[in-house]
Amino acid sequence: MTVRKRSRYDRILTGWLIGTILPVIIFLITYEVKYSHMDFLIFLRNMWQLKIFLKLLSLCVFPNLGFFMFFYRKKQDMAARGVILATFMYAFLVLIAKLI
Repeated sequence: MTVRKRSRYDRILTGWLIGTILPVIIFLITYEVKYSHMDFLIFLRNMWQLKIFLKLLSLCVFPNLGFFMFFYRKKQDMAARGVILATFMYAFLVLIAKLI
């Protein structure tokens, strides 16, 4: 049996950070590309009032799937778990926000 050397990036924290920051970056890119003519706080308020904010946030989490697959194929299971943890964190936040 061979022991596989663990990559320095194969940590739950690495995957969690990527899975947490990536949706925020995607959200900000969406704002810059389509809605940069508005002030950011007005944009957020309008998105919340139109009940689109949570839907957009849910779509921004979708690219986490790509990083999950990347880590999984590179056999970096702990980092993949971190991405899944961050994704579930966003799902839990969306669920709580919908119940409020």
